[in-house]
Amino acid sequence: MTSVYTVQSFVLGQIENNTYLLSDFKTNNAIVIDPAFGIEKVIHIMREQGLHLSAIWITHAHFDHIAGVWQLLRDFGQKISVLLHKDDLALWEAGGGASDFGFDFDPRAQPTDFLEHGQQLRFGNQVIEVRHTPGHTSGHVIFYWAEQRSAFCGDLIFYHGLGRTDLAYSNSQALMQSIRENIFTLPEETKLLSGHGRPTTVREEKIHNPFF
Repeated sequence: MTSVYTVQSFVLGQIENNTYLLSDFKTNNAIVIDPAFGIEKVIHIMREQGLHLSAIWITHAHFDHIAGVWQLLRDFGQKISVLLHKDDLALWEAGGGASDFGFDFDPRAQPTDFLEHGQQLRFGNQVIEVRHTPGHTSGHVIFYWAEQRSAFCGDLIFYHGLGRTDLAYSNSQALMQSIRENIFTLPEETKLLSGHGRPTTVREEKIHNPFF
């Protein structure tokens, strides 16, 4: 039987962010994870597919991962939930760390609800687990979708790489601990869908990531 759930990945903006569109074609509801600059492309696809945005989930509050939030709310409705971990609210309100790169950024929107470690988010009849994974930022989280054998990892871990820890609100020791406790404990076949770059797996990073 063909699944009614799909995950579409879009590479957007000058920093080549991965923005993810989760679709439930039984209800035509959708969730966007980490909407980046260039979110118009995703909006166009959603319109073509007749999808309704039900929520926006944020792995962390860096400007390039929240740049598309305001436009999604403008196009689909101001009452849509925007979920962020509370420990990243200060970063969000400070412009998402854009000042580290020499420019100002205004998100023009605010989170509506705060995520917690171990929280179970509902998407149709699916359950997606929130895991708090500080290190790249204080409030970084991943979203683990066990039934789809996938984890949306933001900038925690990449294909043979790690998230930066030379920015405000980052901590290298916390990052390594987050990966060991919340990535390497997942089933080895779990696909890791990162905020930048190609997908990888838990097994691949356990064996070949040069930082471990």
